[in-house]
This record gives sequence, C-alpha cells and structure tokens, in this order.
Amino acid sequence: MDFSTADPEALLKFAKTDAIHHTQDDEGTAYGERHITVAEAAERVAIGAGGPVVTGSPSTVAHALQCWMDETGIDGFNLTYTVVPESVTEFVDLIVPELQNRGVYKTAYAKGTLREKLFGEGPRLQAPHKGVTFRR
Repeated sequence: MDFSTADPEALLKFAKTDAIHHTQDDEGTAYGERHITVAEAAERVAIGAGGPVVTGSPSTVAHALQCWMDETGIDGFNLTYTVVPESVTEFVDLIVPELQNRGVYKTAYAKGTLREKLFGEGPRLQAPHKGVTFRR
C-alpha cells in the first residue's frame, strides 16, 4: 500500500486482502491495537521494519543478539538495514567478528553442497528426479 498521499492522522483500518496475513482480527490492526494512525505506523516501521532495534557498540549489539539466542533457542536473524550498503558492511565488519569471538557464529563452513548437508546424499540430483533431465 502506498501511504505517501495519506493523511498522517488518518486511522488505519483492517482490510482483507490476499497478501500475507498477520495475527489480527477484523476490528484491530496488525499491531494488535484498535486505533493507530498512519504516522504512528510509519514511525514503527521506519527503522527495523517494526521489529526490535538494537544499536550501540559491536559488543553491545553482539551481547543483545547472543542473549536472544540463549533465551529463545533461535539460530538466526533476519536483518533489516537503514542505509545500503553501509548497514550490511558494518554488520559484517563489526558484529560478525564479535559474535565469532564469542563462539556463536561460524568462522568457516563445512565442506559440501547444501544438498549433501540437508539430505546426506550426493551433490547432484539423481534419477528419477525430473530436474535430472535439464542437465547439460
């Protein structure tokens, strides 16, 4: 939806679509509230796409990520960015080494293809898989 021409003080209302469905009811919004303005929604998604935002030194950010991992058992994150490519570059150059020093981020990948790692089978499709017919 394009909200660029919407009144910032207009209340968002639930609309049924075929798009991705979130936990909400016909009365509320995706944020679980009864009334939220366009401006409030924009503020929430401006940085972090509405998810948690962690800022600070590499140690501070790594600590927050490690706490989430330890407390919840998650094994990965979907990162959003503020500026491209700087946000990604800074994460790779500053946060990843800190996580590696803590032993919670890989320093190398195991050998083999994804297929070998997931299925314990060879690196290529085998007959009778239809994909085999597309091999050169």
